[in-house]
Amino acid sequence: MTVTRSSVAVGLVVAGVGLAASCKPSTRFEDRPLVVYAPRSCPVSQSEAYSVIYGNGDFEDSQSAVSSLYLRDVGKEMGELPAGTRSVIVDVSHPAQSVDWRGTAEVPPSGPVNVLVWPGGETCRLTRNVVPRSEVSLGVFGRHLMVAGGRVDGQVPQTFIGDLTTGIVSDLEFGIATARKNPSITAFRDTPDQDPAPALVAGGEDSDGHALTTAELYVPTPGTRGDIGDFERAKIDIGDARTKHGAVVLASGETLLVGGIGQFQLPVATMVVIDPMTRRLRTSRVATLAVARSNPTVLRLASGEIMVAGGFDRSNIPVPTIEWFSADATHATKHPADLVPGQERAFVALEGGGALAVVRPQAGATNFSTVYVISADGTLEAAVPIDPLALDEVRLFPGTDGAPVLWTGQRWLRWQPWFGAFQPIADAPTRGPRGTATASGDPGLALWLDDRAEEPNEAVVLEGQLYVRGYRFGTRSRFGTVRNPLLVDGPTGLAPDRVVGTPGSSIRFVDGRGLQLGPGASAFVTDVTFKDVDVTVDGGDTPYVVLRQENGRELEIGGAACAFTQNVARTLLVSRTGHRVTVRVDDGEPHDCPTDLDESARVSIGVRGAGGTGVSLAKNLRISRR
Repeated sequence: MTVTRSSVAVGLVVAGVGLAASCKPSTRFEDRPLVVYAPRSCPVSQSEAYSVIYGNGDFEDSQSAVSSLYLRDVGKEMGELPAGTRSVIVDVSHPAQSVDWRGTAEVPPSGPVNVLVWPGGETCRLTRNVVPRSEVSLGVFGRHLMVAGGRVDGQVPQTFIGDLTTGIVSDLEFGIATARKNPSITAFRDTPDQDPAPALVAGGEDSDGHALTTAELYVPTPGTRGDIGDFERAKIDIGDARTKHGAVVLASGETLLVGGIGQFQLPVATMVVIDPMTRRLRTSRVATLAVARSNPTVLRLASGEIMVAGGFDRSNIPVPTIEWFSADATHATKHPADLVPGQERAFVALEGGGALAVVRPQAGATNFSTVYVISADGTLEAAVPIDPLALDEVRLFPGTDGAPVLWTGQRWLRWQPWFGAFQPIADAPTRGPRGTATASGDPGLALWLDDRAEEPNEAVVLEGQLYVRGYRFGTRSRFGTVRNPLLVDGPTGLAPDRVVGTPGSSIRFVDGRGLQLGPGASAFVTDVTFKDVDVTVDGGDTPYVVLRQENGRELEIGGAACAFTQNVARTLLVSRTGHRVTVRVDDGEPHDCPTDLDESARVSIGVRGAGGTGVSLAKNLRISRR
């Protein structure tokens, strides 16, 4: 088909592609445009830039190049994407520049496939000023971001929606109706894969500093430019007044509001659940915090559990206590534990399980542990520290390859899970977020609000502005490829659920032998999830194989839920098709696992040390999509 040039200044239309609608002999191909965008402040030279497009999906050899072409070849027809393509990665290079642009996007059910590419080693601002204001919130929900709330001369400032597949930021005609400083912003989906997604803007405080008891709902309009919608006029009751609270989306899709400042200007210990289907609050069978706090960090862990950390008590003293709750927030799952306080703390969930914490100590502190791994079982373990003098700020983001990324106020660092330490990122930019309004666009994209608009190629500095700025440090898809076999010459491709590299650690890779796992210690394949899949691991002290759904529910093959029929001498084979999971040991007959895996659920794959007192050994881990 012929593709016309986009009218958007930041957009570069690349080509038309064929998307296979089915894998049957009567496969139909639908011609759709693939459109590559770049941030306006970091443009791509369309006349010279060269692109390579990869297709990813639930098929083998999923990251094979589909086509290569110059961006100037507007309207060129490309070869078909492989049947079942679910996401694309676009790699753009320029022969006269050392910078590459890279981006990824999932394929929508219909319409163009839009991909925003970011240059490596640079931070870029998106298309427009979002109106400066203080006490503003930035949130990401699906492929969209939102800038909402804050204070501007006593007025309700405009609400902005940004599309992370195009980089286009649009102001809403109505936006939120109530003045809200410091509201929370979370996805508010009816179904797990709803795209474009609605968003809930909850709580906050009015212009007089009074905590609010309502939330407002943003609803997209599919089919409009960028699928941009607006806010419904009806408000949602959230029960107790709260501002400076935490919020997280539960595995059920409900939003959990945690703590914050309440009606009497004091921290509260209550939590409340808001249901996207009924749009009503639920307080019955919802747990209560052991320690009331404002500004908590609330994380949904890989297990589905909810971890609450940080924040401040009624005397504005940092709260050291970490708390864990069940995936439905009905009860505590572990005894609270205390983490050393500091001037500033940041937490992020780890892909293998548990969480990572970075603490900036009080001025003058010496011999201070600044980095901790909070393991999946709730143990706090000190990792290799960062020099306190190198921590001017602590801005922590999820990362690809199980490696979160940290901005210290001086430089960007990447967590190295198999060394238990942070290391500098090669060719990283020299700037990062200054304020507290930050968000993660995906595990390879850091976003923040920035009041500095200067760029290396701009002659002027635009002070008093406010832009959404981003830094892409990784590009992975949940439909991406996995190297086969894993656990041959190192643990690359998996992420541990606890600290590694310290004396007494229960997990380590031994050259020539494989990954040693103490009882309960786990490592999961990073970034990629699977539907129907075969997993094999070589025998001899074989570990459990774990299939973990995106909601945190697990099936542990080898454990009580699905025991081995005999000791593994050579090879363990685990096959998953829909809700059915079969296990075969060596050349024996396969047997079915009792399982409650959801029919269509995607699963992460991990290995775990078997119960008892011995050490399990994982080697030659092979994963094949079916």
